[in-house]
Amino acid sequence: MKKVKENKKFAEEQRDPSASKKILKSRSGPAFAKATAGRQAEKLIVILGPTATGKTKLAVDLACKFNGEIISADSRQIYRYLNIGTGKDLDIYKNIKYHLIDIINPDKSFTLAQYKKLALEKIKDIQKCNKIPFLVGGTGLYLSSIIDNYEIPKVKPNKKIRQKLEKLDKPEKIKLLKKLDLKAFEFIDLNNSRRLDRALEVCLSGQKFSSLRKKSKPHFDVLQIGLNFPREKINKKIDQRVDKMIKKGLIEETKKLRKKNNKKSALLQTIGYAEIIDFLNKKTTLEKAVELIKIHTHQFAKRQMTWFKKDEKINWVKNKIQAEKLVKDF
Repeated sequence: MKKVKENKKFAEEQRDPSASKKILKSRSGPAFAKATAGRQAEKLIVILGPTATGKTKLAVDLACKFNGEIISADSRQIYRYLNIGTGKDLDIYKNIKYHLIDIINPDKSFTLAQYKKLALEKIKDIQKCNKIPFLVGGTGLYLSSIIDNYEIPKVKPNKKIRQKLEKLDKPEKIKLLKKLDLKAFEFIDLNNSRRLDRALEVCLSGQKFSSLRKKSKPHFDVLQIGLNFPREKINKKIDQRVDKMIKKGLIEETKKLRKKNNKKSALLQTIGYAEIIDFLNKKTTLEKAVELIKIHTHQFAKRQMTWFKKDEKINWVKNKIQAEKLVKDF
């Protein structure tokens, strides 16, 4: 789409379908909504990148400027009560409407298929209101399930299989997954016990967990914008954020959550909480726990970039100005 200079061309654009590729000079307020009605229903903007790169702030700024709403693609911020440890700062959204944050309790199961279903519903609802949906986060599977329209195996939770898996230790589970589904073994986060168990559950039910990576015809015309910085800078930001979390009350938050959640809770699978729980259980010192949170988050950010680097469709930017230009030209 190209910019138009006069409101007169808005009417021409509505009469002439070939003009639907033009960009509007203004993308906010009633004029924007009226002019874009029926033409941007299939557009989706994605803001992604490793943790601590400022994705949410950038998304909020863009949503303010281009009349949008935000759908989170964060596999930890979906959980209620996990606030400090997941960096859940709801004040940053200002007046921008956000979705898929605080939607489930930490002790409840939540699958990729459930996320995809909810995210698609929210995206389409936003488009019906003639606004731009911004899909924002760093969870690769969540993002890809929408962007590439993954075909997800429809395998319901199986209590018998899960009971068998509970008898296996982590190394045994990893070995079994490698045997049953080598492709899944190569791409899932083996440190995520829930993801590991789910992959095995699908495999033991007679399907390949890796089949969820089969792409279907995309639902949307997608613009992917990636935020990334040198690893040293990201690690420094991570360390500063962890220190702030401790000062904000991560230990007290973890104490309260531990009393309300069982051993299967997402709490034990989440960086920040897992290390503090070890400290509370006197398995380590606070200093060591904080150090491990930083190290594990560094490793997590590295895994995120490994995932994203495989996608050549991502437009990497260093600042808001570059991102704004991409959106305007989309």
